[in-house]
Amino acid sequence: MRNWLFIQQRKSFIVPNHQMIIPVIWWLREMILRLFFKGERRNFIRDRLHDRWVCCWVRKWQPFMLIGSEKSCKDSFLAVKKYQGICILDLAQIHVHELETIRNVNVFLKKDWGNDSLFGKIKKVKLIEYDLADYILVISSKMKNSLMKAGIPEGKLFSLTLGFNPQIFYKIPYPKIIDNHVLKLIFVGNLSEAKGILFLIKIMERLLFLPISLTLIGSNGHSFRNKTELPNIVFKGVMDQLSVANYLRDADIFVFPSYLDSWGMAVIEAMAVGLPVVVSHNVGASAWIDENSGFVLPIQEDPWIKTILFLYFNPSLRLKMGKQASAKVDKLTWENYQDELNNCLIEVISKV
Repeated sequence: MRNWLFIQQRKSFIVPNHQMIIPVIWWLREMILRLFFKGERRNFIRDRLHDRWVCCWVRKWQPFMLIGSEKSCKDSFLAVKKYQGICILDLAQIHVHELETIRNVNVFLKKDWGNDSLFGKIKKVKLIEYDLADYILVISSKMKNSLMKAGIPEGKLFSLTLGFNPQIFYKIPYPKIIDNHVLKLIFVGNLSEAKGILFLIKIMERLLFLPISLTLIGSNGHSFRNKTELPNIVFKGVMDQLSVANYLRDADIFVFPSYLDSWGMAVIEAMAVGLPVVVSHNVGASAWIDENSGFVLPIQEDPWIKTILFLYFNPSLRLKMGKQASAKVDKLTWENYQDELNNCLIEVISKV
């Protein structure tokens, strides 16, 4: 329940609460799902139930255009196609074929992404949605290239850029005081192997002899507290955005070694508050990182250790890179995202 309320709070910064439709029966449904199912299986069942609920409204109102999220709009799209409406797929990940390849290379990811049977069902739904969609919204060049590589025509794709809330994630207007003897690393996101948390734990084991700390903010911390007793790692759990922003402003470097993130919103939020960032090649937001604002590295311990130590011994460079990072993403607000989406919909309508 706490996690659910946190998600609603994040959404409330974008959509007014009075415009959010939350049927009473969903509370009961969510309690049952959390009681009997876990992880990706619970998410998949939730998505399919949501699709069926939306499908009923589609049949009743027959909207001219329907924007659906992946895994949760197959039936709704089929209903729209019966009266020749327009289907737009709001995609959150790379093409499912590439996703399957990454999953098979990194077998441990199956723990987060579901077993073979479940993934097969997810794959089937996604492929049908790709085919039914008249247009697909993507949030990074990484996603766009993945879809085009799988044979989806470029003309079917619209690129949007997710944003941040500048009222919350902003750089302090006065010079930041740096402690030259301590380096504070920070990670924000769901704590899972897929996000590279075990990788970060190994990094911190090797940095134990230096005054370098790591703060982990996000859900699922209990899964990793039992796997490490390192004094240089602090688990903070789930927080609201205001608290997250304050912790980011108090840190020195944002780290994000995810094995797959089509975007990585926390990366942009960290840059917005003035942090240099160190991320993996697998993060879509890495397209906004250059040599003046951060580092994009393979998920290998030595390059990460070398980069962290380099920044540790160059505090003035950290400040300079933080300023560059903030300037780099200054325009990536939710208002900018809204403008991009509006332009996309206008273009779609003009083609009818």
